[in-house]
This record gives sequence, structure tokens and C-alpha cells, in this order.
Amino acid sequence: MIRGEVRPNRRAMLTVELRAADGQFQSFDFILDTGFDGDLSLPAQILRGLDAAPVGEHRFELADGRRTTAYEWSAIVRWYGASRPITIAESASEPLLGMELLWQSRITLETRAYGPVLIEPLG
Repeated sequence: MIRGEVRPNRRAMLTVELRAADGQFQSFDFILDTGFDGDLSLPAQILRGLDAAPVGEHRFELADGRRTTAYEWSAIVRWYGASRPITIAESASEPLLGMELLWQSRITLETRAYGPVLIEPLG
């Protein structure tokens, strides 16, 4: 199970561990974003400190309908206690956790300040 909380600004936040360039895992806070269909997004300056490799570009449609292109990076995340490869979209905005990483999970959250956010695998 992965735990987070709803912050007073009404954002559901989760801490996720990514493998850094030194091989150790580092924790980062992400906003839970069910409108983002990727795994994770992070600013470029954070990506450069990870054990991540560029893999190309991907076109995304933003919530307002605009289309944009972002660089993608391969990286290793610790998810449900196990290490697994993911793709991270480079972004200029806040770190996001999207539906690809959440796929096959149950999300439960209490929509109040400091309410718990729980993510658990289905099945």
C-alpha cells in the first residue's frame, strides 16, 4: 500500500521513490493527477540527478486542449515495494503522478485537509 495525504490546497500528494544517479533511492512528492495518462512527470533539473536516460519525445494533450511535446526519460521507481522501470515526462510544471503508474490500483482518499490517500494493488 502507498500512502499520501490531501493537502490544505486540495491536492492529493504522494511520496514516490526514484533511483538516483548514485544508485540509491530518493523520495519526491507528486500530485495525483488522473487527467495525466503517463507514469510520472518531473522538471528537467530533477531528472538530471536521477539514474534516468532520455528515450525520445512524446506528444501530449493538455487539459485545456492544447497539444505539446515533452522529452521522455526511462527511470526506475519503487512501487508497492518493488523496483520497476517507468517513463517520466519532462515538464516545466509541478511533479505529477499519472494513470499509467496507477493502472490496476484502487485509490481511496478523504477530501479534507490532511485526509489520507491510499493506493493499493487490485487483485
